[in-house]
Amino acid sequence: MAARVSHVAKPSRSTTSFSTKRINATTFVIREDDSFAEHPLIYAKLHPKAPVIVLSDTGSDEPSEEHKHDKYIHLRAHLEHCPIPDNDNHPLNPSGKLKYIIICTHCHYDHTLGVPQFLRGGTTEIVASAAGRDFIETDLEDHGEFGNIGRPTPFYQVTKWAQAFERLQYPFEHDWDARGRGLPRADEKPKMFPGMAMSTQGSPPFSVIPRRLRQAAMQQSPLSSNPSQKKFGTHLKRHQPLDALHAATLLDNFDFDAFLNNTTPSYPPPLPAQTVKKTDLGITIIQTPGHTPDELAWYDHDEMHLYVGDSFYREGDEDEMPIIFPRYGNLIEWVFAMQKLAVFVRSENARAAAIADDGGGEGEDQSESSGEEEEDDWVHVPASSPRRVKISCAHQTYSVDGAEILAELESFSFRVFKGDVPVVDTKKWHDGETYDLWREKGEKRTPMSIFCARRLMEDARRFFGHAEPSG
Repeated sequence: MAARVSHVAKPSRSTTSFSTKRINATTFVIREDDSFAEHPLIYAKLHPKAPVIVLSDTGSDEPSEEHKHDKYIHLRAHLEHCPIPDNDNHPLNPSGKLKYIIICTHCHYDHTLGVPQFLRGGTTEIVASAAGRDFIETDLEDHGEFGNIGRPTPFYQVTKWAQAFERLQYPFEHDWDARGRGLPRADEKPKMFPGMAMSTQGSPPFSVIPRRLRQAAMQQSPLSSNPSQKKFGTHLKRHQPLDALHAATLLDNFDFDAFLNNTTPSYPPPLPAQTVKKTDLGITIIQTPGHTPDELAWYDHDEMHLYVGDSFYREGDEDEMPIIFPRYGNLIEWVFAMQKLAVFVRSENARAAAIADDGGGEGEDQSESSGEEEEDDWVHVPASSPRRVKISCAHQTYSVDGAEILAELESFSFRVFKGDVPVVDTKKWHDGETYDLWREKGEKRTPMSIFCARRLMEDARRFFGHAEPSG
């Protein structure tokens, strides 16, 4: 099956650097025509049970030369104001009525440069892999490849570090929710200060924390080389999140001595935790390190749709983009992560088949429509075959059969490790390392290719017993 490349419809009456198409009852694929020619695929799910729109990444936030003068060149404006033909010519999120949940599949620039535009209003949630927390927080400029494109590193704070196979419940519980009095309310706009585009949910600026606590915190935080941070007395390591500072109460009369000695503080006791009704978003986070240490996939249970980020994709007819493994990638971890996805997809397909065999509607393919109305104003026609997991990637490929593309990926990568796929190009990339491009030749070749640091391939071949390529 050829890759489905996003030749998606443009709005008829508005110009935009984004193309949008519906891929299932609740979700749209959005392709950005960006200046870096990455053409990232963004996914927007209008959640049927919670007042939120779930975004899978945010794109590059910089239009190509062709689109620089379009009316909508930023994702948020496109979502909130641009009429979409596949949505009855209405914007996906008219006037921003729905709150945003951004699932960051990984921290590379073509997926995160659009994050800051969603921080306005203080209600956006940002989800990332807990397994990749150190990778994100230590040197985002380098790990996100921002320096290589000459763009400033965006400042944002992850509000939800998702654990392996965690099923998201909304609203999220934050590590500062039960910290007592003095913390900003959840509906309070965060205070901003130059040099730090802070994320949402009421994170305090460093300057409002009592002086003695600031001094103690600074002893644990290396001095910043950022003049704007020094000016405001933050003394934070560049890109260091403010999580460590949330433990401080923001009252000026904070009893620091009592805090140090673990004695009764002088301020009033914390308010009792309020019971908040949670909504199961039906989304499971799967950690898939390999392309980057923070790579994740997420699964929409209701739609049986798996979003895999940059872990893999087919080349496509337009860009012929290879699967890329930068110098901090890991092919060994990637192989096991892809096996994990394969087992997960087989399990979900088997579950749907069992439901279909029992006569349950949940296991039937409801992707086709007719003229009969059902609840939620969506139209469904049960098919004779059971539903199967679909997979969508962050480049090139979307809404393809999950089991088929994963089997194709396993077979192709095995041939690469074995040495049966030739190297068709070699170059020094921007990090100075030698990179090779593995691609098959001929009309019947697999529509995939791998571009990675030679060192990573040598490590993987040794591990899997193919240190000496055949042929």
